[in-house]
Amino acid sequence: MRKLCPMSLLVIALSVLPAQGRTVDLVLRIDNRKSEEEVINKANLVKVKEFILKKGLRETYCNRYNNNPAYHTENYSYYLNPDSGQENANCELDKSDFNNLTIRNPRKKNQYRNVEFLDEHYVYIRVSSPTEDLTVSQTREFVIEAMKEILREMDKEKSATT
Repeated sequence: MRKLCPMSLLVIALSVLPAQGRTVDLVLRIDNRKSEEEVINKANLVKVKEFILKKGLRETYCNRYNNNPAYHTENYSYYLNPDSGQENANCELDKSDFNNLTIRNPRKKNQYRNVEFLDEHYVYIRVSSPTEDLTVSQTREFVIEAMKEILREMDKEKSATT
């Protein structure tokens, strides 16, 4: 059997890498103490969480969790993930809280944004995208539009019940 030298393996590996694509990871941190953010703030995220837990359905959207609390609007899908991660893989409400919201645009491939609001003062938006043109403003706009849409839905629901 013929052996490949280490340099040959490196050349083969480098020739395969461009075909696999690239991932760009982005993390935005919003300081709610200093920010005048009107939409992406802890108060709104807690309201959305409570609404999804009360009015949402249960749906598995990824391999990591089962039966996530979920809600769908016209343009977005919202999934709550357990704070304890894999320790609550079945998303049982009595095992952990759900201060982690994944927002998806089902019409666009790989359009997921993860909004974490565990911290008292900071909201984190995390995104991994297979494209290189991901910007901070695009990420913020995605979350702002999704938040506005579910907040409008919540207002409609509230008006219908009063």
